[in-house]
Amino acid sequence: MMRIQSLAFRAPILLLALAACGESETTVTDPITGQGPALNAVVVAGPVNASSTDTLVYFSFDSRGLVPRTASWDVALRRYEVRVNGGVSGAGGGTGHSLGNNRTATAAQVLALTNQNTLAAFDSIRDAQIPADSFFKADRLIPNANAFLNVGRATPTANSAAFWKVRRANGAFALIRVTAITFAGRALTSISFESRAQAGTTLGATRAFTIATGSAPLSIDLATGAAVTPNGCNWDILVSPSVYELGVNTACNVGTYPGEATPGFAGTTAAGDAPEYAQYLSVLTGPIPNSIEDVSGPFRYDLNNDQRLSPSFNTYLIRRGTKTYKLQVIGYYGTSGSGGFPTLRYARIR
Repeated sequence: MMRIQSLAFRAPILLLALAACGESETTVTDPITGQGPALNAVVVAGPVNASSTDTLVYFSFDSRGLVPRTASWDVALRRYEVRVNGGVSGAGGGTGHSLGNNRTATAAQVLALTNQNTLAAFDSIRDAQIPADSFFKADRLIPNANAFLNVGRATPTANSAAFWKVRRANGAFALIRVTAITFAGRALTSISFESRAQAGTTLGATRAFTIATGSAPLSIDLATGAAVTPNGCNWDILVSPSVYELGVNTACNVGTYPGEATPGFAGTTAAGDAPEYAQYLSVLTGPIPNSIEDVSGPFRYDLNNDQRLSPSFNTYLIRRGTKTYKLQVIGYYGTSGSGGFPTLRYARIR
């Protein structure tokens, strides 16, 4: 059962009492609008069922629960992912900012954090701590021409888990990923792709092809899986072997959108449904890192050698319209112990 609580701190003595005995069960509503939590009232909601591996669910701070995507929502959730309702993730104009308050905490320090011993610090974040508007960002696409590589080792390898939805030069759509690369010394000698072309609304079977490379850039036609002499819109993807980069045919409006790790390349059912196609090899970024490897994210992984996610108690500021909220994700597991059931702690501070 989802638990909803609200705390309105109005005096230091109340804060001390709550810190000693746990969180209150009092629900506090905005006395002016009659909607949503009152200013600085801390709400705890969850566990929320965000356990699907491929479908986002949508949470409203005012409603204190899940709402349809077509309703007014503030954050979208999927397992350990948290997205704001703005930019490429939603049409609500939402933005966010990470305070990064625990990004330097050690594993032992994170494991020692609890809902109770972090409550006072969370409550102390008020209107005065809201930074300038320029610090707030929406979910967005940024270029990363090397995103198809695993780097940080002597010889890069193909990051076959990464794939992209592609709007092609002819206006059709496809999925692509790089499955292998070969080297002779430091020189890239070949690159292997897999693609799935979309016909109408249906993605076809996987097609594999390998391109031998030299030192010059190669223009790739995804329809044939071959390098071609570039002539207007007869190509889609540009391979630059000397710098290990992939680009796109921007003159013909080719664009990419990063595919989801789940359901992955094989399980994705459409390439033409992306909210935006950036004219470069793109990756998704936002104010709340959707990675268990990012120390600014909501969770750390395997801190106790138990393959479990531990809340980092990092705090994020979420803004929609005239309201600004602070948010923490303080749990990941449901009442049965299943993962993908996050618990949220938040308060409106402006």
